[in-house]
Amino acid sequence: MTIAPGPFQFSEDPVAYRADGALVVRIPAKARGKEKLLSVLAAKLRFPTYFGHNWDALEECLRDLSWLGDQPRVVIVHEAFPFSSAGDALAIYQGILADAVVVHRQRGTPPLLEVVFPGPPIDNARRQR
Repeated sequence: MTIAPGPFQFSEDPVAYRADGALVVRIPAKARGKEKLLSVLAAKLRFPTYFGHNWDALEECLRDLSWLGDQPRVVIVHEAFPFSSAGDALAIYQGILADAVVVHRQRGTPPLLEVVFPGPPIDNARRQR
């Protein structure tokens, strides 16, 4: 695995990614599209019932995560990109994730949020253009 400067990590084999002592939330390759992605995240991260299944609600929940108790680390591992690079959904989603990672780092209290995407960082940077 390569740790990229910035909010994300990259793994050439995200299916095999392991993180001891962390809650690892796997986003399967079949979770494509906003509706499916938000449903998977809500279920696996046990979002509160008030979660609104939209980008604003996702941002709010990812910045909080207090309902997970004393979990030291939460790692969201994507087996594939949930959106194509066409359109703005991928950029919006990655922006929300990046913001949440930074908020948790700055806060300095558990849980620490980490996000893993597939592939080496250079491939993913090209994919986002």
